[in-house]
Amino acid sequence: MAAGMIWAMSLPGVVTILFVLAVIEWVARRKKGGTPLATISFDELGATFEGAKRDELEHRKEERQRRDEEGDGAPPRTRIDLDGGTAVIKLPE
Repeated sequence: MAAGMIWAMSLPGVVTILFVLAVIEWVARRKKGGTPLATISFDELGATFEGAKRDELEHRKEERQRRDEEGDGAPPRTRIDLDGGTAVIKLPE
């Protein structure tokens, strides 16, 4: 095997390649939204060596799948009407 191929398969080689790809991606998608692929790659690389990172990634994934509902299911105590300029606040007894 060539020395370049061995270096590219080593950990410093992988990190260097990911960094170069991150810079290229950053230049190509300056104003687009979403999560860059380089960020996902670095997160997965970190999760390989740090067990808590894997738990953090799983927690983020679960949080994205949950619905964010307003209120706690009880009758609303506070209403704010921005167009009318009024606010109704009912304090719990």
